[in-house]
Amino acid sequence: MSNQTTTTPDRSAQLTALHRAALALTSPVTLGDVLQAVTDESRKLVGARYGALGVLNEAGDQIEYFVTSGVSMEQRAHIGQLPQGKGLLGAIIKDAVPLRVDDMAQDARAAGFHAQHPIMHSLLGVPIMARGRVYGNLYLTDKVDTASRTLGPFTDADEETLQLFAMQAAIAIENARLRRQSEQLAIAQEREQFAMDLHDGIIQSLYAVGLTLDDARFNLDDNPELVRRRIDQAIVEMDQVITDLRRYIMRLHPKRFTDQTLITGLEQIARDVRARSFVSVTVDADYATSERVTPEQTGQLLHIAREAVSNCLKHAQATKLSIALHERGNRLELTVRDNGIGFDLDAAIESAAAPGTATSGHGLPNMAQRARRLGGNLAVQSALGEGSTLTVTVPLAA
Repeated sequence: MSNQTTTTPDRSAQLTALHRAALALTSPVTLGDVLQAVTDESRKLVGARYGALGVLNEAGDQIEYFVTSGVSMEQRAHIGQLPQGKGLLGAIIKDAVPLRVDDMAQDARAAGFHAQHPIMHSLLGVPIMARGRVYGNLYLTDKVDTASRTLGPFTDADEETLQLFAMQAAIAIENARLRRQSEQLAIAQEREQFAMDLHDGIIQSLYAVGLTLDDARFNLDDNPELVRRRIDQAIVEMDQVITDLRRYIMRLHPKRFTDQTLITGLEQIARDVRARSFVSVTVDADYATSERVTPEQTGQLLHIAREAVSNCLKHAQATKLSIALHERGNRLELTVRDNGIGFDLDAAIESAAAPGTATSGHGLPNMAQRARRLGGNLAVQSALGEGSTLTVTVPLAA
């Protein structure tokens, strides 16, 4: 009877934590939110000092997304490069079985820690699997005994608990990948349709112009009047081709850049991010503002937004990204903010100014130049461990 009394609270806590993770699966949140919840809840329940979850890319040969728990953003920024799935973490993925190590420093498979990495001792890791495929791993380090506050070994019960959380993560990852595949298929179909339309429309029209000019060439000496008419006809047909081409471009731009409004272009950027990453992205915009934005502003601001978002995906290691567009008096303000590791702004500016580094500095010079073309300015706030915020302010038409 006494044994049941002492184990019941642990079982209850386990069920409660699993329930919270399961709720995240059915809530309107992103995969990044779910994986963060899985990592946080499992670490707290087991009583570990640190926790992490790595998701492999589609090829299964590299970690493309990494969630940590118990490590501050500042610490993560100093650690730098994400784990590459080698050493003990690689063993979990390769062998596809749980792994428990009491002292990682004494294990021959250990790859060692980065100089700025917190010192860790014990390890409990499990593969994240669904239908025989390994999607990544979930692991905890340094279990802390609640009574003595000293480090202790992970147990069989801890391993069982972590495997239950890994199942939750596997469901979330598989669902997200299916959604991504669906969105990528829609994009491929859109491209295929455009290629068909291009072939059946513009290309055929250009072919007809070529035949007209070819006919004119053969009659150049014998019938100059016919040649003149053929050239006039070719000019008219080319003007029509140019008109058609512009229509095709405007049909593409709605989906890629403007859709006749800046806001729809920003929403398309957000959809593109969701289709190719696990980053949670939101768009908050004043829809009435779009009516006062010129086509030139739309194009330049979308280029800036796309560049800023691309920088986030490449460098920030962020899990959340927000895009905001608001009217501030007679000015328009576009803000792109992430919760990533941040960067040394002074160093980035210095790098951008150095000879032969036109593409460095997170693209800041190019974005600033686009803002100036619109009579506006660009401001960037960032620091290691604190994320980044890019703000562009431009004047609105009266």
